[in-house]
Amino acid sequence: MYYHMKINLVKALLLSSAIFAGLPVLAQQSATTVSSKIDVLCIQSAIDTRDTTLANMVSDWSSSTKNALEARRDALKGSWSISDYKTRRLAQRKAWSDYRKVLRSANTTKTKERSRTWKKFEHDRRQCEGAYSPEMTTGSTYDAHL
Repeated sequence: MYYHMKINLVKALLLSSAIFAGLPVLAQQSATTVSSKIDVLCIQSAIDTRDTTLANMVSDWSSSTKNALEARRDALKGSWSISDYKTRRLAQRKAWSDYRKVLRSANTTKTKERSRTWKKFEHDRRQCEGAYSPEMTTGSTYDAHL
């Protein structure tokens, strides 16, 4: 009895593999049909514009932050050469205040640029025929930490 069950199982597997053997061909055919409706150059251009702008944004933010840190460093180091306590504290407070202002401005600019870039990308993507993917809607959440 066990032997007959084993033979029937093998027959079923062979039959199902023969049935499903044609499916990858159908999947490949439908994939090429769908891809021909996608404006590939358009979406590639939109992605290139988005990511280049984001990379430049990060570079600008990094440069501003670096310069602010260096200015703070120099001002704080210089403040310690001031012998009068009140004058030294004023110089230190000014160093921290200036740093905070530059950092706040750089962060605000970065946030606005990131948001503007993703809105422009969404607009550009909609102009491309057939270019929808879940990555298009979730990608901006990953970039929120830039």
